[in-house]
Amino acid sequence: MKVKLTPLNIVSSTSLVLAVWLLLKDTPTGSDRHVVQATGFLTGFCLLVAVVAFVSDLIFRKMIPSVRKIWIIEGVLIVFIIILIFIIRTSLS
Repeated sequence: MKVKLTPLNIVSSTSLVLAVWLLLKDTPTGSDRHVVQATGFLTGFCLLVAVVAFVSDLIFRKMIPSVRKIWIIEGVLIVFIIILIFIIRTSLS
């Protein structure tokens, strides 16, 4: 079985590691309850990103046989999503 490393694989593994790190991190006690809630939201978001990236990668692998084309398409998708996040972030602030 040939293993293909793709950009969405990297994104899903990175977000999964970040989610596990956030789960295992020491949580503050006392007056810092908002930090705990934000960390819980971020952990859930990281898990969601990992699942979506993994499923998207599987779909791209079924549709596109060439690893080079997968790298190009997934790379463009990631750049587009990052740009979209910055546009939404600046328009909301």
